[in-house]
Amino acid sequence: MITYRLAQLTDCEGIANLHTRSWRLAYRGILRDQYLDGIIDQDRYAVWSERLLDPAQNQRILLAEENDNLLGFICLFFDKDPVRGTLIDNLHVDPAMKGQGIGAELLREATRQLLPEATNSNCYLAVYEANTPAIGFYERMGGRCLGRELHDNPGGGKATILWYGWGNSDEW
Repeated sequence: MITYRLAQLTDCEGIANLHTRSWRLAYRGILRDQYLDGIIDQDRYAVWSERLLDPAQNQRILLAEENDNLLGFICLFFDKDPVRGTLIDNLHVDPAMKGQGIGAELLREATRQLLPEATNSNCYLAVYEANTPAIGFYERMGGRCLGRELHDNPGGGKATILWYGWGNSDEW
C-alpha cells in the first residue's frame, strides 16, 4: 500500500538519488551529457540538502512510499506567483514505477493535503518542450500551456521550457 508523508531531512539522499535517476533518463538530449554523467549527483544532493536543512516557509515536499521505499515526490512552493499560484517545482516518480499512476496520485494527494495552505488554488510548472512524455501526462491531468521561454539549464546550455497551469485543483 502506498503511503504519503512530508519529507524530512533524513530523506535528502533518497530524494536526490531519485531526482538524479529521473533526470538521467528523461533529460538525455536536453541537458548536457557531461552534466548528466558527471556532477548531477552532487548538484541534486546540494539542492535537496539546502531545501531540507533550511526550507522556505512556503515549501512543502510530499513523498510517496511503499514498504519504506521512495516511489516518488512532489515539491510545492505555495503562492509563488500572484496569478499562476503555487509552483510545482518538482514531480518525479521512480523510473521503474512509471505508468502505475503514482505521479497522478501525488498530484491529487498534494491537492488534498497541502494546497489548502495556499491562498491561491491555481498551480503551474515548467516542463522542457522536448519532454513529450511529461507534456502528455500534464495534458491528461488537465494542464494547459500558458507560454514558453528559453531557459538556462543546470550544467550549461539552454532549452525551451513550456509553462503549464491548472485553473484550480479540482481539475485533478
